Amino acid sequence: MTDEISAEDWLQQAVVASNEGRHAEAQEGFARALSMDPSLGEAMLGLGLSYMATRDFKDAVAPLRQAAATPDAPAIWHACLAQGLYMTGDFAGCAEAFERAAALEPLATNARLTHARARTFSTMIDGSVDEALSRYPALAGEEAEDIEVIAREAFAVLGVFGHAPAAAAVGAWRLARNPDDHIQAYLLQAVSGASVDRAPAPYVEAHFDSFADNFDHQLVDLLNYRAPERMAELVAGHADQFADILDLGCGTGLSAPALAQFGGRLTGVDLSRGMLDRAEARGGYDLLVQAEAVAFLDDHPGAFDLVFAADMVIYFGDLSGLFQAAEKALRPGGVFTLSTEAGADGWTLLSSGRFSHGDAYVAQVAGSGFELLEQERIALRHEGTAPVEGTLHLFKRRA
Repeated sequence: MTDEISAEDWLQQAVVASNEGRHAEAQEGFARALSMDPSLGEAMLGLGLSYMATRDFKDAVAPLRQAAATPDAPAIWHACLAQGLYMTGDFAGCAEAFERAAALEPLATNARLTHARARTFSTMIDGSVDEALSRYPALAGEEAEDIEVIAREAFAVLGVFGHAPAAAAVGAWRLARNPDDHIQAYLLQAVSGASVDRAPAPYVEAHFDSFADNFDHQLVDLLNYRAPERMAELVAGHADQFADILDLGCGTGLSAPALAQFGGRLTGVDLSRGMLDRAEARGGYDLLVQAEAVAFLDDHPGAFDLVFAADMVIYFGDLSGLFQAAEKALRPGGVFTLSTEAGADGWTLLSSGRFSHGDAYVAQVAGSGFELLEQERIALRHEGTAPVEGTLHLFKRRA
């Protein structure tokens, strides 16, 4: 007799853990099953799907590929591999995997639409936007989405996965059809590597107005954005009360609950009317103002004890003017805290239209008017296949 757990036992335990959302435990179980029986296709599939559930898409591809390569792999296994490849930006591989699935049985509607997007994006990468978009309706069938929607998605997705030339070509195609599109005009500059030192106000306003209704769901639920809470914790380590607080670039008011612990009067400032409407509905603010950040700071000298800028300075390259204005708006001893996307040296315009900043640059540009209290590296959010690394900075205005 033996009490040794078999590969099948590990497989069944892992399936239960996966179904109950215990993904780390599931991954260990699937891996143990495979260590005992490397040919166990169900364990390969389960491990890949468990990685998909935790958004570890790169890790998911290898076991999904192994599962799809097993003899007599069903169509759904090829479709699962296709989804994993899509989420890693391998659009040609995704389309091919869907086509292998379709050879076994007809694709479901969602799979067919994802296949159509993947093949369209792959053709764009190979160099022809017009050809790709002209072929899309036949690939997608009766449920085909509007070509403008596909082009918008292509521009965003191709940029995220580093296909800058293809993204630029799609952006130029879109801008030619709508020359007054402030969002596309700026993002085309960004993906083309133009020399720009901040996102223009018309872009910021139009961009955030366009997705104010879905902003919280996308940023918090899908991208796991938690910067305001952690920034507030850092601030609380140095002071527990502020009389006047400014939430700079307040958006939909995600920072308001974290700032409530400090008491005092809370003012929110944002360029987007749509975002401010959501912030008003959320509550927690004594005053909400539609204004440009630097101009507002300049117009309110000595008005605040805490300036809180979560996920806002990523739309500025050169931060010198912002720090000068923040110093002017803060009372002596006041705190300025901000989050930045991590960069190397100085600042860099990213293809996303945001800017990254080196930590040393941020500390240097703060100048003699501020004392650096703390810097902390964190994962700001997820994007594409990986977390976006960033830094939280905490400064005190010198007396």
